[in-house]
Amino acid sequence: MNKNDKLETLIPMDMLEYEAQSQIYNALNLQFLLKLVILPDCHTGYHLPIGAVALLEKVISPSYVGYDIGCGMCCVIAKGIKERDILHTQNVKDKIFEKILKNIPVGVGIERNRPLQYQQFKSSIENKDLDKKVNEKLYKQLGTLGAGNHFIEIGSNKDGDIAIVIHSGSRNIGHSIADYYMKLSNTFDKELPNGFLDSRKEYGLAYYDDMCFALDFALKNREIMMEEVLLILGLPTSLMDNMINENHNHAEFKDTYRVLHRKGATPAEKDVLGVIPGNMKTGTYITRGLGNEQYLSSASHGAGRKMSRKKAKNTIQLDTFKKQMQGITARVDKNVLDEAPDAYKDVSEVIRMQEGIVVEVIDHITPKINIKG
Repeated sequence: MNKNDKLETLIPMDMLEYEAQSQIYNALNLQFLLKLVILPDCHTGYHLPIGAVALLEKVISPSYVGYDIGCGMCCVIAKGIKERDILHTQNVKDKIFEKILKNIPVGVGIERNRPLQYQQFKSSIENKDLDKKVNEKLYKQLGTLGAGNHFIEIGSNKDGDIAIVIHSGSRNIGHSIADYYMKLSNTFDKELPNGFLDSRKEYGLAYYDDMCFALDFALKNREIMMEEVLLILGLPTSLMDNMINENHNHAEFKDTYRVLHRKGATPAEKDVLGVIPGNMKTGTYITRGLGNEQYLSSASHGAGRKMSRKKAKNTIQLDTFKKQMQGITARVDKNVLDEAPDAYKDVSEVIRMQEGIVVEVIDHITPKINIKG
Protein backbone atom coordinates (compact mmCIF):
# COMPACT_ATOMS: atom_id res chain seq x y z
CA MET A 1 0.00 0.00 0.00
CA ASN A 2 1.27 3.45 -0.92
CA LYS A 3 1.77 5.53 2.21
CA ASN A 4 -0.54 8.24 0.84
CA ASP A 5 -3.30 5.63 0.54
CA LYS A 6 -3.25 5.47 4.34
CA LEU A 7 -4.04 9.17 4.72
CA GLU A 8 -7.44 10.87 4.96
CA THR A 9 -7.49 14.56 5.73
CA LEU A 10 -10.22 17.15 6.24
CA ILE A 11 -7.79 20.04 5.82
CA PRO A 12 -5.42 20.75 2.91
CA MET A 13 -1.89 19.77 3.90
CA ASP A 14 -0.50 23.12 2.74
CA MET A 15 -2.56 24.79 5.48
CA LEU A 16 -0.50 23.01 8.14
CA GLU A 17 2.82 24.18 9.55
CA TYR A 18 5.96 22.35 8.47
CA GLU A 19 6.43 20.59 11.83
CA ALA A 20 2.92 19.11 11.73
CA GLN A 21 3.43 17.93 8.15
CA SER A 22 6.71 16.26 9.14
CA GLN A 23 4.97 14.40 11.98
CA ILE A 24 2.28 13.23 9.56
CA TYR A 25 4.78 11.89 7.03
CA ASN A 26 6.80 10.19 9.76
CA ALA A 27 3.64 8.38 10.88
CA LEU A 28 2.80 7.34 7.30
CA ASN A 29 6.20 5.65 7.03
CA LEU A 30 5.39 3.25 9.87
CA GLN A 31 4.68 -0.25 8.56
CA PHE A 32 2.16 -0.95 11.31
CA LEU A 33 0.10 2.20 10.59
CA LEU A 34 -3.11 1.15 8.85
CA LYS A 35 -4.75 4.55 8.56
CA LEU A 36 -4.17 8.16 9.59
CA VAL A 37 -6.91 10.80 9.72
CA ILE A 38 -6.07 14.50 10.00
CA LEU A 39 -8.75 16.85 11.30
CA PRO A 40 -9.20 20.59 10.64
CA ASP A 41 -7.82 21.66 14.04
CA CYS A 42 -4.53 19.86 13.39
CA HIS A 43 -1.33 21.43 14.73
CA THR A 44 2.07 20.25 15.91
CA GLY A 45 2.05 17.97 18.92
CA TYR A 46 4.41 15.52 20.60
CA HIS A 47 5.36 12.72 18.15
CA LEU A 48 1.93 12.87 16.46
CA PRO A 49 0.06 16.10 15.65
CA ILE A 50 -2.83 17.15 17.83
CA GLY A 51 -6.00 16.69 15.81
CA ALA A 52 -5.03 13.27 14.46
CA VAL A 53 -6.46 9.75 14.58
CA ALA A 54 -4.21 6.74 13.99
CA LEU A 55 -5.24 3.12 13.50
CA LEU A 56 -2.32 0.81 14.27
CA GLU A 57 -1.93 -2.93 13.73
CA LYS A 58 -0.85 -4.96 16.79
CA VAL A 59 0.67 -1.82 18.32
CA ILE A 60 -0.39 0.63 21.03
CA SER A 61 1.38 3.95 21.46
CA PRO A 62 1.57 6.01 24.67
CA SER A 63 2.93 8.94 22.66
CA TYR A 64 0.02 8.78 20.20
CA VAL A 65 -2.37 9.18 23.15
CA GLY A 66 -0.25 11.89 24.74
CA TYR A 67 0.51 13.08 28.25
CA ASP A 68 -2.95 14.27 29.31
CA ILE A 69 -4.68 10.91 29.08
CA GLY A 70 -8.46 11.27 29.09
CA CYS A 71 -8.46 15.02 28.59
CA GLY A 72 -11.94 15.88 27.39
CA MET A 73 -15.09 17.92 27.54
CA CYS A 74 -18.35 17.68 29.41
CA CYS A 75 -21.45 19.80 29.03
CA VAL A 76 -24.71 20.21 30.93
CA ILE A 77 -27.57 22.18 29.40
CA ALA A 78 -30.33 23.10 31.86
CA LYS A 79 -33.28 22.91 29.50
CA GLY A 80 -35.98 25.43 30.35
CA ILE A 81 -33.80 27.31 32.87
CA LYS A 82 -32.86 30.57 31.21
CA GLU A 83 -29.42 32.08 31.49
CA ARG A 84 -30.92 35.56 31.92
CA ASP A 85 -32.66 34.36 35.11
CA ILE A 86 -29.41 33.09 36.66
CA LEU A 87 -26.80 35.56 35.38
CA HIS A 88 -29.06 38.59 35.49
CA THR A 89 -26.54 41.25 36.61
CA GLN A 90 -22.81 41.85 36.29
CA ASN A 91 -22.56 41.74 40.08
CA VAL A 92 -24.02 38.23 40.10
CA LYS A 93 -21.63 37.08 37.38
CA ASP A 94 -18.68 38.49 39.30
CA LYS A 95 -19.72 36.68 42.48
CA ILE A 96 -20.15 33.37 40.62
CA PHE A 97 -16.75 33.84 38.98
CA GLU A 98 -15.07 34.41 42.34
CA LYS A 99 -16.88 31.55 44.05
CA ILE A 100 -15.82 29.07 41.39
CA LEU A 101 -12.21 30.21 41.77
CA LYS A 102 -12.54 29.79 45.54
CA ASN A 103 -14.15 26.33 45.45
CA ILE A 104 -12.30 24.73 42.52
CA PRO A 105 -8.49 24.76 42.48
CA VAL A 106 -7.16 26.08 39.15
CA GLY A 107 -3.67 26.66 37.79
CA VAL A 108 -0.33 24.92 37.43
CA GLY A 109 0.47 22.64 40.37
CA ILE A 110 -2.56 23.81 42.36
CA GLU A 111 -4.08 21.09 44.55
CA ARG A 112 -6.86 20.63 47.08
CA ASN A 113 -6.15 21.44 50.71
CA ARG A 114 -8.59 18.70 51.68
CA PRO A 115 -7.96 15.69 49.44
CA LEU A 116 -10.95 13.79 48.03
CA GLN A 117 -11.34 10.03 48.25
CA TYR A 118 -10.59 7.86 45.23
CA GLN A 119 -9.43 4.31 44.58
CA GLN A 120 -5.71 3.84 44.96
CA PHE A 121 -3.64 3.30 41.84
CA LYS A 122 -1.73 0.03 41.45
CA SER A 123 0.10 -0.22 38.16
CA SER A 124 -0.46 -3.26 35.99
CA ILE A 125 3.30 -3.46 35.54
CA GLU A 126 3.71 -3.66 39.33
CA ASN A 127 6.14 -0.76 39.49
CA LYS A 128 6.31 0.70 42.99
CA ASP A 129 7.94 3.95 41.85
CA LEU A 130 5.10 4.61 39.39
CA ASP A 131 2.52 3.69 42.02
CA LYS A 132 4.05 6.13 44.49
CA LYS A 133 4.30 8.95 41.96
CA VAL A 134 0.64 8.60 40.93
CA ASN A 135 -0.80 8.06 44.41
CA GLU A 136 0.93 11.03 46.01
CA LYS A 137 -1.02 13.31 43.62
CA LEU A 138 -4.15 11.23 43.17
CA TYR A 139 -6.34 12.55 45.98
CA LYS A 140 -5.10 16.15 45.97
CA GLN A 141 -5.71 16.70 42.25
CA LEU A 142 -9.16 15.17 42.00
CA GLY A 143 -11.67 17.91 41.22
CA THR A 144 -9.06 20.40 39.99
CA LEU A 145 -9.01 22.20 36.66
CA GLY A 146 -5.33 22.51 35.80
CA ALA A 147 -3.98 25.16 33.47
CA GLY A 148 -3.31 25.90 29.79
CA ASN A 149 -6.39 25.54 27.63
CA HIS A 150 -8.48 23.89 30.35
CA PHE A 151 -11.53 25.91 31.31
CA ILE A 152 -14.91 26.16 33.00
CA GLU A 153 -17.43 28.12 30.98
CA ILE A 154 -20.97 29.21 31.76
CA GLY A 155 -23.23 30.60 29.07
CA SER A 156 -26.38 29.99 27.09
CA ASN A 157 -27.39 27.80 24.17
CA LYS A 158 -29.35 28.82 21.10
CA ASP A 159 -32.61 28.65 23.12
CA GLY A 160 -31.25 30.83 25.91
CA ASP A 161 -30.98 27.91 28.35
CA ILE A 162 -28.08 28.08 30.77
CA ALA A 163 -25.22 25.75 29.92
CA ILE A 164 -21.97 24.70 31.60
CA VAL A 165 -18.94 23.41 29.72
CA ILE A 166 -15.80 22.00 31.36
CA HIS A 167 -12.53 21.06 29.68
CA SER A 168 -10.01 19.17 31.79
CA GLY A 169 -8.10 15.90 31.99
CA SER A 170 -6.25 13.50 34.26
CA ARG A 171 -3.79 16.08 35.62
CA ASN A 172 -0.49 14.70 36.95
CA ILE A 173 -1.93 11.17 37.14
CA GLY A 174 -2.17 10.72 33.38
CA HIS A 175 1.10 12.57 32.82
CA SER A 176 2.99 10.24 35.18
CA ILE A 177 1.57 7.12 33.53
CA ALA A 178 2.29 8.42 30.03
CA ASP A 179 5.80 9.54 30.93
CA TYR A 180 6.68 6.15 32.43
CA TYR A 181 5.60 4.12 29.43
CA MET A 182 7.01 6.56 26.88
CA LYS A 183 10.46 6.55 28.44
CA LEU A 184 10.64 2.78 28.77
CA SER A 185 8.79 1.71 25.62
CA ASN A 186 12.05 1.08 23.74
CA THR A 187 13.22 -1.15 26.60
CA PHE A 188 9.98 -3.13 26.56
CA ASP A 189 9.76 -3.75 22.80
CA LYS A 190 13.13 -3.24 21.17
CA GLU A 191 11.89 -4.35 17.77
CA LEU A 192 9.50 -1.36 17.67
CA PRO A 193 10.41 2.35 17.39
CA ASN A 194 10.52 4.32 20.62
CA GLY A 195 7.03 5.29 21.78
CA PHE A 196 5.31 2.08 20.64
CA LEU A 197 4.39 -1.18 22.38
CA ASP A 198 3.14 -4.54 21.14
CA SER A 199 -0.56 -4.41 22.02
CA ARG A 200 -0.70 -8.20 22.53
CA LYS A 201 2.19 -8.46 24.99
CA GLU A 202 2.52 -7.78 28.70
CA TYR A 203 3.72 -4.18 28.57
CA GLY A 204 1.31 -3.08 25.88
CA LEU A 205 -1.62 -4.55 27.79
CA ALA A 206 -0.30 -3.03 31.02
CA TYR A 207 -0.19 0.43 29.43
CA TYR A 208 -3.75 0.00 28.18
CA ASP A 209 -5.01 -0.94 31.67
CA ASP A 210 -3.17 1.96 33.33
CA MET A 211 -4.38 4.33 30.61
CA CYS A 212 -7.97 3.24 31.40
CA PHE A 213 -7.38 4.14 35.06
CA ALA A 214 -6.41 7.65 33.94
CA LEU A 215 -9.46 7.84 31.64
CA ASP A 216 -11.74 7.04 34.57
CA PHE A 217 -9.94 9.53 36.80
CA ALA A 218 -10.29 12.28 34.18
CA LEU A 219 -14.04 11.68 33.92
CA LYS A 220 -14.46 11.70 37.70
CA ASN A 221 -12.41 14.90 37.82
CA ARG A 222 -14.83 16.63 35.41
CA GLU A 223 -17.88 15.25 37.22
CA ILE A 224 -16.76 16.65 40.57
CA MET A 225 -16.19 20.10 39.09
CA MET A 226 -19.51 20.00 37.23
CA GLU A 227 -21.36 19.15 40.42
CA GLU A 228 -19.61 22.01 42.24
CA VAL A 229 -20.54 24.54 39.53
CA LEU A 230 -24.18 23.40 39.52
CA LEU A 231 -24.36 23.88 43.29
CA ILE A 232 -22.83 27.36 43.00
CA LEU A 233 -25.46 28.27 40.40
CA GLY A 234 -28.24 26.88 42.61
CA LEU A 235 -29.12 24.22 40.04
CA PRO A 236 -29.94 20.56 40.80
CA THR A 237 -27.08 18.10 40.35
CA SER A 238 -29.61 15.71 38.78
CA LEU A 239 -29.02 17.71 35.58
CA MET A 240 -25.84 15.64 35.26
CA ASP A 241 -28.02 12.66 34.30
CA ASN A 242 -28.02 14.13 30.78
CA MET A 243 -24.42 15.35 30.79
CA ILE A 244 -22.54 15.04 27.51
CA ASN A 245 -19.05 13.69 28.05
CA GLU A 246 -16.26 12.85 25.62
CA ASN A 247 -12.53 12.47 25.95
CA HIS A 248 -10.20 13.25 23.10
CA ASN A 249 -6.92 11.60 24.19
CA HIS A 250 -7.23 7.82 24.29
CA ALA A 251 -6.64 4.46 22.63
CA GLU A 252 -9.21 1.74 22.13
CA PHE A 253 -9.10 -1.78 20.76
CA LYS A 254 -11.24 -2.17 17.64
CA ASP A 255 -10.56 -5.91 17.65
CA THR A 256 -7.72 -8.22 18.72
CA TYR A 257 -5.23 -6.65 16.34
CA ARG A 258 -6.28 -3.05 15.58
CA VAL A 259 -5.87 -0.21 18.05
CA LEU A 260 -7.44 3.21 17.39
CA HIS A 261 -5.65 6.25 18.81
CA ARG A 262 -7.29 9.66 19.09
CA LYS A 263 -4.97 12.55 19.97
CA GLY A 264 -6.95 15.73 20.26
CA ALA A 265 -9.86 14.16 18.39
CA THR A 266 -13.53 13.85 19.36
CA PRO A 267 -15.35 10.54 18.89
CA ALA A 268 -18.03 10.96 16.21
CA GLU A 269 -19.70 7.59 15.98
CA LYS A 270 -23.25 7.53 14.64
CA ASP A 271 -25.54 9.70 16.83
CA VAL A 272 -22.87 10.17 19.54
CA LEU A 273 -22.96 13.70 20.98
CA GLY A 274 -19.73 15.70 20.98
CA VAL A 275 -18.44 18.96 22.43
CA ILE A 276 -16.16 21.13 20.27
CA PRO A 277 -14.98 24.44 21.79
CA GLY A 278 -13.61 27.40 19.88
CA ASN A 279 -11.93 29.99 22.09
CA MET A 280 -12.73 32.18 25.09
CA LYS A 281 -14.89 34.44 22.91
CA THR A 282 -16.61 32.16 20.41
CA GLY A 283 -17.91 29.46 22.77
CA THR A 284 -18.70 25.82 22.12
CA TYR A 285 -20.46 23.71 19.48
CA ILE A 286 -22.52 20.66 20.38
CA THR A 287 -22.42 18.07 17.62
CA ARG A 288 -23.94 14.73 16.65
CA GLY A 289 -21.65 12.17 15.06
CA LEU A 290 -22.38 10.81 11.59
CA GLY A 291 -20.32 7.62 12.00
CA ASN A 292 -18.18 8.22 8.91
CA GLU A 293 -15.71 5.31 8.90
CA GLN A 294 -13.69 6.92 6.13
CA TYR A 295 -12.52 9.35 8.81
CA LEU A 296 -12.49 6.73 11.58
CA SER A 297 -15.69 8.19 13.09
CA SER A 298 -13.82 11.18 14.52
CA ALA A 299 -14.05 14.97 14.54
CA SER A 300 -11.94 17.88 15.74
CA HIS A 301 -11.62 18.47 19.47
CA GLY A 302 -11.54 22.25 19.15
CA ALA A 303 -10.41 25.06 16.89
CA GLY A 304 -6.72 24.23 17.13
CA ARG A 305 -3.89 26.65 17.79
CA LYS A 306 -2.61 28.87 14.99
CA MET A 307 0.35 30.13 16.98
CA SER A 308 2.51 28.79 19.79
CA ARG A 309 2.04 30.01 23.33
CA LYS A 310 5.35 31.91 23.16
CA LYS A 311 4.42 33.59 19.88
CA ALA A 312 0.96 34.50 21.20
CA LYS A 313 2.41 36.19 24.27
CA ASN A 314 4.94 38.06 22.15
CA THR A 315 2.60 39.25 19.38
CA ILE A 316 -0.99 39.57 20.65
CA GLN A 317 -1.80 43.00 22.06
CA LEU A 318 -3.43 43.07 25.49
CA ASP A 319 -5.76 45.91 24.43
CA THR A 320 -7.02 43.78 21.53
CA PHE A 321 -7.60 40.86 23.89
CA LYS A 322 -9.57 43.06 26.30
CA LYS A 323 -11.78 44.45 23.53
CA GLN A 324 -12.54 40.97 22.22
CA MET A 325 -13.60 39.77 25.68
CA GLN A 326 -15.98 42.62 26.47
CA GLY A 327 -19.23 41.25 27.88
CA ILE A 328 -17.60 38.05 29.17
CA THR A 329 -16.54 37.79 32.80
CA ALA A 330 -13.06 36.29 32.61
CA ARG A 331 -9.45 36.71 33.53
CA VAL A 332 -8.03 38.98 30.83
CA ASP A 333 -4.41 39.93 31.47
CA LYS A 334 -0.94 39.43 30.01
CA ASN A 335 -0.53 36.07 31.74
CA VAL A 336 -3.29 34.50 29.64
CA LEU A 337 -2.43 36.10 26.29
CA ASP A 338 -1.51 32.62 25.07
CA GLU A 339 -5.22 31.75 25.41
CA ALA A 340 -6.53 34.87 23.68
CA PRO A 341 -8.94 34.31 20.75
CA ASP A 342 -6.30 35.31 18.19
CA ALA A 343 -4.05 32.43 19.31
CA TYR A 344 -6.55 29.98 17.79
CA LYS A 345 -7.82 29.12 14.33
CA ASP A 346 -11.23 30.36 13.20
CA VAL A 347 -13.53 27.75 14.75
CA SER A 348 -16.36 28.50 12.29
CA GLU A 349 -14.03 27.50 9.44
CA VAL A 350 -12.90 24.40 11.34
CA ILE A 351 -16.54 23.39 11.80
CA ARG A 352 -17.34 24.13 8.14
CA MET A 353 -14.62 21.72 6.99
CA GLN A 354 -16.23 18.79 8.78
CA GLU A 355 -19.95 19.57 9.10
CA GLY A 356 -22.04 17.18 7.05
CA ILE A 357 -19.04 14.88 6.68
CA VAL A 358 -18.25 13.62 10.18
CA VAL A 359 -20.68 15.63 12.37
CA GLU A 360 -23.75 17.81 12.30
CA VAL A 361 -24.00 20.85 14.59
CA ILE A 362 -27.07 20.72 16.82
CA ASP A 363 -26.38 23.56 19.26
CA HIS A 364 -24.03 26.41 20.08
CA ILE A 365 -23.17 27.78 23.52
CA THR A 366 -22.23 31.45 23.88
CA PRO A 367 -20.00 32.18 26.90
CA LYS A 368 -20.87 34.64 29.66
CA ILE A 369 -18.32 33.50 32.29
CA ASN A 370 -14.96 31.89 31.52
CA ILE A 371 -12.57 30.42 34.09
CA LYS A 372 -9.01 29.66 32.97
CA GLY A 373 -6.22 28.08 34.98
